[in-house]
Amino acid sequence: MSRLVRIQLDRQSLARCRFRDSYAWHQAIWECFPGMPDAGRNFLTRMDWLPQSCRIYLLCRSEPVRPGWCPPEAWAVKNIAPSFLQHEGYAFDLLANPTRKVAAFTADGQRTRNGRRLALLDEESRQAWMQAKAGQHGFCLDGPLVMDEVGSSIFRRRARAGTHIGVRFRGRLQVMDRERFIHAFYHGIGSAKAFGFGMLLLQPLY
Repeated sequence: MSRLVRIQLDRQSLARCRFRDSYAWHQAIWECFPGMPDAGRNFLTRMDWLPQSCRIYLLCRSEPVRPGWCPPEAWAVKNIAPSFLQHEGYAFDLLANPTRKVAAFTADGQRTRNGRRLALLDEESRQAWMQAKAGQHGFCLDGPLVMDEVGSSIFRRRARAGTHIGVRFRGRLQVMDRERFIHAFYHGIGSAKAFGFGMLLLQPLY
């Protein structure tokens, strides 16, 4: 059984949280799964910053626990039936971190194993990225694609700082490969999934 959690925090609740950056939020959301090791993460998150509040979505297969920083009235859980992922077409809303991987080298000129990621900053590159990800994950875009940059997300971890640039993609999709599409729904699309990117929000159309 999979579940979609929605957490709606108003300004007062956010002030009490005092989470300073996206890594602090990442750690706070882990509190929904006490006892789960980091290597066992099987959930996706998304954060939408609104004028007077913050809305957090959490897609998970494990039973979530309401953390202490979340008021009871801000916590809602909905079960997702397997039939939800059996439609042919959906409206989708994806908050992603579109990037491209480039080679990276150590000080002595040796190529590193994983390289590094550069953010895609222009509209053409971002649209091509979304097209490629659709094909990779078992669906095709069906109609116009709306793209909105939602700003930078800064994180600090072990004395290192970094930035993720979020882009919101919205449109319609048609499922071409059910297995890959379902995998994308549960495992996310693109990089920085541990920091609130990659979750497909779906509304069945047909």
